[in-house]
Amino acid sequence: MTDLTFTGLEAHNPLGLFAALGLLRVLARDATATQRAAPRLGFVDQGTFVARFVAPYTRDEVIAAVLRNAAAQSDNVALQFAYSRDGVPITATAPGAIRDLKPSPDGARALLDGAATAERWIADQAAAWFSELIQDNNDRTKPTAFHFTAGQQAFLAMVEDLRAGLTPDHLREALDGPWHNTSQLPSLSWDASVARQYALRAGNPAKEKRGSVPGANWLAVLGLAFFPVIVRGERLVTTAVRGGWKDAVFTWPVWSPPAEATAIASLLRLDPTAWTQRERAAYGIDIVFSSRILRSDQGGYGSFSPAEVVRPAATRSRTWPAT
Repeated sequence: MTDLTFTGLEAHNPLGLFAALGLLRVLARDATATQRAAPRLGFVDQGTFVARFVAPYTRDEVIAAVLRNAAAQSDNVALQFAYSRDGVPITATAPGAIRDLKPSPDGARALLDGAATAERWIADQAAAWFSELIQDNNDRTKPTAFHFTAGQQAFLAMVEDLRAGLTPDHLREALDGPWHNTSQLPSLSWDASVARQYALRAGNPAKEKRGSVPGANWLAVLGLAFFPVIVRGERLVTTAVRGGWKDAVFTWPVWSPPAEATAIASLLRLDPTAWTQRERAAYGIDIVFSSRILRSDQGGYGSFSPAEVVRPAATRSRTWPAT
């Protein structure tokens, strides 16, 4: 096993966190296929918390594995999903195909039913998109809280551009930094280090052409599988997100002991915000961050605010998990 630290994947930035989780998914899948030991992910404090992998790969092998995986996603039904103006599923290459996450309820059900009978990799990805049970004000399926695109942007079309355009240099920039944000490939607006709030700018940032870090954005898409959506009453709830569409807050722990994907998936479903430092330490959690999800009044474009530290509670939590 090799100890690999990727300084580009910073845990206080949602894009860095998502990308680290996406990389873990890729390496876990590749390790199973090649009969290698399962990779593990933790974070190490180097002035900022950065991703540390314990995995049977060299750095070059990591990049090769991600590129192989990206090529194989050309027939992933969860990523290649498309629908007509009526919200009915059609092929991605059909004239007028819409590549977003707001189909009709029947269209959403068709994708989820198909994904449920496919391999687990596809099912986990589709479970992060939506539920056919919850609709928006236009009677279209309501997507994950991490759907930040709007207007002329189409989430899955942008994802496909990232997949098709991915290069080794994109991955080196994403993994090792620094992030230059100069690529013209799409950005999915998860980078909290790039402030674009209109109130803080001299002009409207929606009119600016953004650069991106394609390797981080691509891996982050895969990492969303760690944050499935569920139905709670009449609301769609995204894992680790609290609040409504316009006042949501994303909260996540940062852990140091390298752990496998299944353990991390369980950790991300817990709520450590009210735990004491001792309670957090029992789960290997060093720090907890939160970031507000900001949405524009016109069109619903989303972004993350810079992360804030969630201080541990002073006294023992009543929500402390039973052990």
